[in-house]
Amino acid sequence: MKKIQGIGERWENYRLANTKFPKVRIRELTKQLELTNPQKEETIVEVGTGNGFLTFALAEKVGKTGRIITYDYQKSNLDFVNKQNKNGLPITTIHQNLDYDFELSDESVDKVSTIATLHHYDDRVKNTGISGRQKAIKEFYRILKKGGRLVIGDIADKTSVQRHFDSIDNPLDCAPSGHPHDFLSEDIVRKICFDVGFKNIKFEIIDVPWEFDNKKQAEEFLHTVHNSKRSFSKSFEKARKKLRWWKKGNKFYLEWQLFYLTAEK
Repeated sequence: MKKIQGIGERWENYRLANTKFPKVRIRELTKQLELTNPQKEETIVEVGTGNGFLTFALAEKVGKTGRIITYDYQKSNLDFVNKQNKNGLPITTIHQNLDYDFELSDESVDKVSTIATLHHYDDRVKNTGISGRQKAIKEFYRILKKGGRLVIGDIADKTSVQRHFDSIDNPLDCAPSGHPHDFLSEDIVRKICFDVGFKNIKFEIIDVPWEFDNKKQAEEFLHTVHNSKRSFSKSFEKARKKLRWWKKGNKFYLEWQLFYLTAEK
């Protein structure tokens, strides 16, 4: 079988890391689900399918009479989720182009939930600034019903996680083209949401440390999730330069924080 390379390899390894070690990011997922609070029969848009770790959790909550519409600009991620959906959960996958349009009717969904994805809507190499994120949030507002809820979990500017990502913005630590995405501050993301019409905007940076059984697992996860071309141990040591590492009980933890923003239409 021909080895996948380039950006395809990047996303193949991202899916592999999250699927092989599903409990590493369990705190991120738990908080996202708590804030989204999916209910039976709801229609929820997810942005950033990845390996489906949020997709399937949402689909199980809305049940057969609900619907999860999940968008990703990497078709391979959508193909992976469709293949894994052996139980026929109510998941609709949509391949999104880089115009970031959501081809849904106005006021047609109950909630929008996105985790660790919003920063991908802009590219430092292309000098898009915050325009992609502004357009996406405007679209979130348009498709939400009156009273609908937006939940964004993402990395905040000027945090240790942001500094970690800046340190791996190169082809060796994050192949094939580094991590050319920046992150929003509280003031900026609040303003974007307010300007399009959202109300009751709440923002909080929350510690959601990654959990590992041992150091070896941490090395493999970090190396794989970032598609590093360095050794497992060097990928781990690179992260430790920016992020705290500790042991509690029989588990090991790596510092991680996300901002969680909620808002209503």
